Amino acid sequence: MGYKKKILIIGSNEKFTLEKMYFRALKNLKHTVRIYHTGNTIKNRYISFIEKYLSFISNFFIRKLFVSFISKAKNNYDLIIIVKGLYITKNFILNIKKISPKSKIINIYPDDPTITSTRNLSNKNVIECIELFDFFCHYSERVMKKIKKLKPKSKLLYLPLGYDELLHKRYKKNIKDIKKYKDTVNFIGSYDDERFNILKSLNYKNLLIAGSNWKNIDSLQKPIFGKELSTIISNSLVSINILRDQCKNSHNMRTFEIPAMGGLMLTTRSKQQNFFFKEDEECLMFSGKKELQKKIKDIIKNKKKIQELKDRAYLKSRKHSYTNRSKYLIKKIFINE
Repeated sequence: MGYKKKILIIGSNEKFTLEKMYFRALKNLKHTVRIYHTGNTIKNRYISFIEKYLSFISNFFIRKLFVSFISKAKNNYDLIIIVKGLYITKNFILNIKKISPKSKIINIYPDDPTITSTRNLSNKNVIECIELFDFFCHYSERVMKKIKKLKPKSKLLYLPLGYDELLHKRYKKNIKDIKKYKDTVNFIGSYDDERFNILKSLNYKNLLIAGSNWKNIDSLQKPIFGKELSTIISNSLVSINILRDQCKNSHNMRTFEIPAMGGLMLTTRSKQQNFFFKEDEECLMFSGKKELQKKIKDIIKNKKKIQELKDRAYLKSRKHSYTNRSKYLIKKIFINE
């Protein structure tokens, strides 16, 4: 296992995607890594229309072009990583195995693949492919149990999410940012109905909301990344994290990103998050609207304690980088070498 691997990641080459985070982490570990770009996650309305109503066409071309690409590579990769891959089919995976028989093929799946009724989460083809992977990696033990019931022969690997050392930094604070965000409570993430209802219930004038698809509520109306994201999270009183249904009792990306950027996380209560960051010691948790409102009032009354929580969480977050996740992943995949 000592020698470096040649790795191909199939996914989006955009700076802020999970696949790009793994790309940077594996490069940091001196592996030879390439991303095969399948398409942007942030799309114009024409591409969005095609993928919504004519996805079978776009998926067909993704598969066709990739098979052509991998055929020319002449079995040159030790590891092929598919990140999610809603376009995959059983024949597609079997084709890759035939063309590149020495390659390990894994899937890192950031959603719940068992929810096939929601187009952007999964589909029946994904379920059919799970047992074909050398490893199917997931961050939720609860979801892994569901997968095992559906596909008992699947080889599953628990792989928590993490933070990116380039994107999720704690920058040196300056007076301007401290003053601007000192009373801010933020939520930065995509819209859904539950999140809307929870945030709408908060009667707090310095609530900052940013992310995709927010309507009928005051927000920045855009996703934010990089230094802008870190500046807001680091300098705010607290950052709210609301777990979606598929993450309940588990964690999400913000679980690690908020502490890594020097923020204080106020998150949906879950057993797994409490394992990574202890409640009331390294983060705060809530189980409903009333408790969330109370926690925010308590934070405002006890501002002096906030920095202590932030500092403890920041130190704890250091071991949860995608570089460390990649070390673990490579060790597990190539354990017998």
